[in-house]
Amino acid sequence: MSEVTRKPALLSVSLSMVGAGVCLVAAALSSTTALSAAAVGVVVLAVGLLVGGRRAVTTGGVALFAAVVFGGVAGSGPELLLVGLLAAVFAWDVGENAIGIGEQLGRETDTNRAELVHAASTLSVGIVATVLGYGAYRAAGGGQPVTALVFLLLGVVALVAALRD
Repeated sequence: MSEVTRKPALLSVSLSMVGAGVCLVAAALSSTTALSAAAVGVVVLAVGLLVGGRRAVTTGGVALFAAVVFGGVAGSGPELLLVGLLAAVFAWDVGENAIGIGEQLGRETDTNRAELVHAASTLSVGIVATVLGYGAYRAAGGGQPVTALVFLLLGVVALVAALRD
């Protein structure tokens, strides 16, 4: 019988890093401050996924979220902010799932189906929240400052975090 490797699941690690990359691109299109925060987030998230550290994955996710906030403060459009936020939340959630699956089942177990279902569910819920957030922004007349959208995004993240627990 072989030893079980309790490292994060590789498919989810890859998907998480794709999400982080999308957030990095959105941040690069926003401002240099947003880009800097996103770059830190990508590196910290990658380290967390490499070693299986939940604290590092969460810290990386927070840095990615901060990049979105910095983009909003810099005056980026709501579409770019919403894409960045969706990507940041996706990267964090799928990264957390990668660690959980690795801890529970090990890297050797075929978990691709479960990982894809989790990632698709996260993306689906995120897209619905993004569309609703954008709809609320447009319904408010579109003349609202982008900081109002940032606060709306904060509320969506708080709701998702509360539902996750």
